[in-house]
Amino acid sequence: MLWKKETGIILALDLPDQKSAFSIVEQVVDHVDLIKFNYPLVLKEGIQILKLTAERFNRPVFADFKIADVPVTNNRIIRLCREYGASAAMIHGFVGVDALLRAKRAAGDMKLFIATQLTNPGGADFFEPHWEKFAELARELGFAGVQAPGNRPEIVRRVRQIVGPELSIVSCGIGAQGGDYGAAIAAGANFEIIGRAIYQADDPTAKIRQIKQTINSSSGTI
Repeated sequence: MLWKKETGIILALDLPDQKSAFSIVEQVVDHVDLIKFNYPLVLKEGIQILKLTAERFNRPVFADFKIADVPVTNNRIIRLCREYGASAAMIHGFVGVDALLRAKRAAGDMKLFIATQLTNPGGADFFEPHWEKFAELARELGFAGVQAPGNRPEIVRRVRQIVGPELSIVSCGIGAQGGDYGAAIAAGANFEIIGRAIYQADDPTAKIRQIKQTINSSSGTI
């Protein structure tokens, strides 16, 4: 496993600005293993927020940018993520084997994950024929891990069978998108990515404690 697992929770920090984002992190940081960023907050505040967050809160930062372009562009994004303190980044498998191999070289010691299937209802529309291949590519090309939809535990279970025990699986779609707390981990994921259910709660600290208890009581954890 890439990171020390204490709670199994990755905080999805999908808030509108640094002030509100850091306010949430201050309340829940003791209960999360990693902090995940998507594009909107980084576009608003600048990529330096990755390094600021990692240094201030002493947690690994995951750049979940789902990179999906030609290699020269992918690699520029990856190098920026690495330069600004990201521990890992996410790339789409459909960019092709050549792009994936070049991305892996560009990442250096930063870990790359391949997205297998999105969590929205239409996320399977065009991924359905290919998500197993994306998981296979992650294993065959020596990637650090994959993303699998936590609101579809049956997919997580199959992804674990494909990638084996060595690769890490992170699962989003938990809470606000219908995934049950602990279900993805029980199916084989290492970490569950949770955002809105925490930061939109009236008491984020109480909510994440409740989530952590539920995850801890789930069976079949790795």
